[in-house]
Amino acid sequence: MGRSPESALRRVARDSISRPAVIDRRYRKRCWRAAVVVAILAVAGTARSTDAPPLLPPEQMNASEIQLALQKLNVLGRVLYIAAHPDDENTNLMAFWSNGSLYDAAYLSVTRGDGGQNILGPELGERLGVIRTEELLDARRIDHARQFFTRALDFGFSKTADETLHIWDHDKILADVVWVVRNFRPDVIVTRFSPEDDKTHGHHTASAILAGEAFSAAADPNRFPEQLAFVKLWQATRLVWNTSPFFFTNRNLPFDPTGLMVLEAGGYNPLLGKAYTEIAAASISMHKSQGVGGLPRRGARKEYFKPLKGQPITSSLFEGVDTSWSRVPNSESVATEIREITSKFNPADPVASVPDLLKLRQAMNGIQDESWIAEKKADLDKIIAACLGLHVESSTATETFTPGQAAAIKLEAINRSSVPVTLREVRFPNTGDSSKIDAALPSSELVTKDLSCRIPDDALYSQPYWLRKPASLGTFAVDDQKLIGLPENPPALPVEIVLQVNGQELRYIVNTKYRTADAVAGEPPRPLVIAPPVFANVVNSVFVFPTNQPKPLSVHVTAATGPAKGELKPAVPKGWEVSPASIPIDLKSADAETTGTFTVKPPDQNSEGTLRAIVSIDGRNYSFERVRISYPHIGVQTLMPPAEAKLVRADIRKKGDRIGYIPGAGDDVPESLRQIGYSVKILSEPEITVKNLAQFSAVVLGIRAYNTQDRISSWLPELFAYVKNGGVVIAQYNTLAELKTNQLGPYPLEISRDRVTDENAEVRVLSPNHPLMTTPNKITSKDFGGWVQERGLYFPNKWDPAWTPILSCNDPKENPLDGGLLVAKFGKGFFIYTSYSWFRQLPAGVPGAYRLFANMLSLGK
Repeated sequence: MGRSPESALRRVARDSISRPAVIDRRYRKRCWRAAVVVAILAVAGTARSTDAPPLLPPEQMNASEIQLALQKLNVLGRVLYIAAHPDDENTNLMAFWSNGSLYDAAYLSVTRGDGGQNILGPELGERLGVIRTEELLDARRIDHARQFFTRALDFGFSKTADETLHIWDHDKILADVVWVVRNFRPDVIVTRFSPEDDKTHGHHTASAILAGEAFSAAADPNRFPEQLAFVKLWQATRLVWNTSPFFFTNRNLPFDPTGLMVLEAGGYNPLLGKAYTEIAAASISMHKSQGVGGLPRRGARKEYFKPLKGQPITSSLFEGVDTSWSRVPNSESVATEIREITSKFNPADPVASVPDLLKLRQAMNGIQDESWIAEKKADLDKIIAACLGLHVESSTATETFTPGQAAAIKLEAINRSSVPVTLREVRFPNTGDSSKIDAALPSSELVTKDLSCRIPDDALYSQPYWLRKPASLGTFAVDDQKLIGLPENPPALPVEIVLQVNGQELRYIVNTKYRTADAVAGEPPRPLVIAPPVFANVVNSVFVFPTNQPKPLSVHVTAATGPAKGELKPAVPKGWEVSPASIPIDLKSADAETTGTFTVKPPDQNSEGTLRAIVSIDGRNYSFERVRISYPHIGVQTLMPPAEAKLVRADIRKKGDRIGYIPGAGDDVPESLRQIGYSVKILSEPEITVKNLAQFSAVVLGIRAYNTQDRISSWLPELFAYVKNGGVVIAQYNTLAELKTNQLGPYPLEISRDRVTDENAEVRVLSPNHPLMTTPNKITSKDFGGWVQERGLYFPNKWDPAWTPILSCNDPKENPLDGGLLVAKFGKGFFIYTSYSWFRQLPAGVPGAYRLFANMLSLGK
């Protein structure tokens, strides 16, 4: 297939603050607080460090969790699960391995899910990837596993593994998988998908192929030798495929478990008060942008495994793997001490275990080992902190800082035990500065210290590390080897605290946060942000000029951290004109705002280019937007993409004026229609009546409206009556999942899972003389050029003869799909059902998509 770079780099949903999702009543519930791998790896670097202090969780483990953590100290086994996307992971196994078997379990998602759809709002592409990253981290906090990624970009649905591996740049992503394997050192690697399946998503099969290749390559000194400066070779014991009856029954095939290893994974954990299936359901339900939440299964749960590589398997996934301390030389006494501490642990008096835990810590200090001691010692230190009831918090009253600026930090510490604890020192790893404290932490007495730390001049902005540079078609650009694999950025302002506890020095990392109160959520988590001194948000991501007439263009400028005085100047491509050339800005304080409005004149001929908004202050240019993505389950995520907008000059004619829009899952189509001169009204339920709809030239249903609008079946009679009276209704794509009605139009129509993933696939016109192809824009083959990611999805495959198919297309070597654009005359008007991806094409500024959509809106005029 011929993919274009714009497919992967499309820019959409540039709202300064994304609209919130439905309130999540389990707002930011934290289980096992901070068991996520980013906490450890972000500070220590991805490669292992024997001296890296653990991240102190914001909320400590309760007594049951401490007891489970003590038991886990005596289990030395790791398992890595590999699949393609967020929500591909088997959360039941994640929960069972982490909380039942007590292995160190991790999920490697090859992509961040950037190419999917979003049921919550308009974010797509890289912004959807940020949402799904946070959702995966939330899932891991619940099932207590770790999370890794590669640099692979989800470029959309792919029908073959060969295409996927080509677009991803096979060797680059294989290197990432090998890197994670060498760093994490799993005993067992498990794939979600078969490496031989040619009937599933190409990403799925490709993830399994990469897992198989990495299984061998991680132990080969000739493969990716540059990594060996940070990690050592690693050979896992075996690679298995976690197969499932679903894979077969979904294709009407019999499932034969002969020769498979069977694991019962449906048990109950009394310490957590939950079955592993219940934990799994809560975990998978964090993938809210995909709408995959569901009811928990209770009772038995069998999991099936097919050996792929490595040692044979007869009875157990970890057969032949020593998961005891015997695998660590000179550690004979450690296992015994852990068993004794665990047996004597009193949930009503955790602090009674502290002396023995400190003795165990001394024993671990005397063992030389690169595989397990660092991790187990970090886990032990967190257990000690929990037994002490220790809480240490580093916070600021300011959310955003610029490099070189001093941050006022409030450090709070409380020791809720009778064990003497002294706060000896506070260190700032990012600068190398430190401050001697030598303050006792009396029992149950809050101790506060006011500190100051200068943000380094070379501190990186808080843009997610994988988005700091432009991506290629299938791969994010990340140069720092130690960042690869991490789910998110290292802490912006870590603080290392040095404690004295019964004569031993304990060190912890505390992640400085922005502390704020919310009337509903209480104290929502808000990360600290390192940012440029000023942001420039171009009001729209795309400006479409249907004629050569000029348009106003506004840029919203915000001071990020303090006064900002300079000038705002837009840079436009050759042939375009902008006036004035610059506008002075003088913002007096942080968060002060102003808006500069310019006039942009397009060239007479068709043209496309990029406008860049630049703010010049004291001789330095800044060109960053601030985009805040905000949903209750993920908090506020701040992105800083380039301050740019696409400029499109195209001959686009239209008829009609006012458009009614019924929202679906969320898209940016309304703003796109405004770009070509339509007045768009977002309709609420009381407005969806035949009488009210009469004022509109056309009514458009947003993507997946039939999936998300519970009242859609009540609205359809009003829409049909509107069409019968001469109106035009355009229904965009829907999925098969949870349709609220089976009546998709005024005549019978059935949708399928058929899609065309090649955005450059030939489009054939079936009805060349139909007004949709001729009026007011004459549609030609050129109008199907420059599309992004795909042609369309969930195409209808059955329809009544009253429907007229207009276009046909298909992926290479597949049958034609004629149902992507269907139109039916009904009474005096027209009903259109279309599965082409207008929700991607219009916000991406694809001229031909605008011309064809304008024809749909103009039908019958």
